[in-house]
Amino acid sequence: MFIPIKPSYASKSNRAGASAPTQNSARFSLKRFSRDRNGNIAILFVFMSTVLFLFVGGAVDYTRWNAIRADMIESMDAASLAVAQLAAADDTLTATQLETYGDVFFRENFDYEDQLLSGWNIDFDLANDAIISTCITGKLATFLLGVAGITELDIDKCVEITPQGAGRIELALVLDVTGSMSWNDSNGQNKLNSLRTAVTALLDVLFEGNPTSQNVKVGVVPFNQHVNAGASSGWSNGWGDTTGLAAYNGARFFHVNENGIVQAMRKVNHYDLFSSDPDRSWDGCVEARPYPLDELDTEPGISTSSAVITAAMQTPSSADEPDSLVRSAFSSMPNLNTEFTLTGLSSANNSRWVPVFLGDEPDCNNYDDCDNGDYSESGTVNGVSWNGYWFDDPDDDNVLTWVRERSYSNRYYIDDHDFTNDNQGTPFNKYVPIVNHFREVNQGNMSDPPFLNWMTKQGIKPLTGYGKQEYILRTGYVGWWNTVTQTYDYRYDLPKGSSSKGPNYSACPEPILPLTDTRADIDGSGTGIMEQLVATGATNIPAGVVWGWRVVSPDIPFAEAIGPGETGPDSSVFEDWQKAVVIMTDGENVFSGRSTHWGSSISAFGYEIEERMGDGVDQSYKMENEADNKILRICRRMKQENILVYTIVFDVNAGSTIENIFKSCASEPTAPYFFNAPDGDQLATAFGDIADDLVKLHISK
Repeated sequence: MFIPIKPSYASKSNRAGASAPTQNSARFSLKRFSRDRNGNIAILFVFMSTVLFLFVGGAVDYTRWNAIRADMIESMDAASLAVAQLAAADDTLTATQLETYGDVFFRENFDYEDQLLSGWNIDFDLANDAIISTCITGKLATFLLGVAGITELDIDKCVEITPQGAGRIELALVLDVTGSMSWNDSNGQNKLNSLRTAVTALLDVLFEGNPTSQNVKVGVVPFNQHVNAGASSGWSNGWGDTTGLAAYNGARFFHVNENGIVQAMRKVNHYDLFSSDPDRSWDGCVEARPYPLDELDTEPGISTSSAVITAAMQTPSSADEPDSLVRSAFSSMPNLNTEFTLTGLSSANNSRWVPVFLGDEPDCNNYDDCDNGDYSESGTVNGVSWNGYWFDDPDDDNVLTWVRERSYSNRYYIDDHDFTNDNQGTPFNKYVPIVNHFREVNQGNMSDPPFLNWMTKQGIKPLTGYGKQEYILRTGYVGWWNTVTQTYDYRYDLPKGSSSKGPNYSACPEPILPLTDTRADIDGSGTGIMEQLVATGATNIPAGVVWGWRVVSPDIPFAEAIGPGETGPDSSVFEDWQKAVVIMTDGENVFSGRSTHWGSSISAFGYEIEERMGDGVDQSYKMENEADNKILRICRRMKQENILVYTIVFDVNAGSTIENIFKSCASEPTAPYFFNAPDGDQLATAFGDIADDLVKLHISK
């Protein structure tokens, strides 16, 4: 195309006096004209017009494609949910019938079927009971993009629906089995039996009548004062303190070597003590790890960084944690027990758990010996003078023996008389030098700082009269170490004074049931854990809660849960699984005070004198308050890990402290995450509603 252009003139400054153009100058202008490119703007305009047309046409076709596809996906979701609901309502329908129903349902809802090119297809994959995968393949004809040779657009799309929970759920049931669960509720129903019925109702929904499931795993954590974690198959392979190096392993005992020398610097290993008692073996209850490791799901067998411990003790902001009760639980966290430095606490040794071993508590041979006989006796053995102090009143000389000794729950495990009476032979002769060593250190006549430190931790007051405190010495004496048998002799190998006493906590609950996909493991007749539960002991809720967290965690000691990067049944991955914890209690935390040198009954957190819950938590009521706060802190940490937390208070007054705590602990303070069940019927309803929430259908992809 030729477009004439305007001739070029000289500038205004050169026009004055200019002569007429010459032939040469004319030839020059024509040559320059032949090289001019200004006319190409027309070509560019034509090209840009075409691009603009394609752009506008593409936008129109894409907008149309996007609207049709959005309606298609919405209709696919609705059809998939409808198929799932129909399948749940009628289990006699075949896969073909369900697919036909889904196809009709989709076509009734989809408004653009006539705009799809022929050959499109919708397919419902019902191979997995827990997941319905719906896919559409097909094409949409274009309008304006056809001029560019683009005549069709793909509409291929798949969606999945999965039951939240029952689809792929790892669930821990943290259940109160304390003594009050043996009582009847307001309707006259036995509470433990009501709990069994309620759990069965939950399992009916989760397992849908099937004995096993590839998509459901349930574990059970019974708790009272203690939790029995000894069921782990890997106990001796990394998470139990088998070498006896954890701070709390043997903390109440002192070592005596094969030559009768007190060596308080050497740890007494609870495993060795169980080996030393031929009549007792470990039942499985464990002590809590040192605070704040007792509130964390950190892996045992490796060190815990100081940064992790420090961060765990920080109070979240109101923006991060709107619940004031939870923030208060963090802001009131006590300091570490003065026994620990941050470095020592973070060591791998303290990350492991210690088996409960209850020491033989002080007693007399019998009431008459204590009150009327041995107290008046005296003599000299191996140069050591003695009198009735070796059977000294354990805390109060002014009351009868049967009253004062009632506070010691593990008395008469081994009669003190069997090694403190001068006619007992070797056990007595082995014990005499230990008493003498104790007296000399107590009175300041002998320097033994490690042993003096042990004495102080047990509540023995030096320079205050050794005789009145020798009963505390007896609780820590375990006998002499035998290097050949690797056991302690002359104490726990002696005849037992009572078959009902011993190193195991007498109310150690049923062992934790790790995650299982077999329903009979939970409520099977004669085999399920629910049938084995016994209601006994006091209430220590945080001990149960943190073990519930550990059951759904992929780390040892219970490694049955799926973890990041792992593959589960049916090629499922970590992101496919929802982890959840249900916590049920029928009362407040209880840490009973006792008139003993320990100051309280024992729990997973030890005795009140030991301050294992933190610096200054040295009385029973303080332990109860701190246990309440521990629940809130542990629950928040679980929720931060995307674990659903459901809580139930059973036969508990509305407005009580524990109700408020459980509301704040739950994922939401209302149903289906929190329930106050006044009786067994409402308890079953609560468990049923939780199950319904877990199996509620939702779009997963």
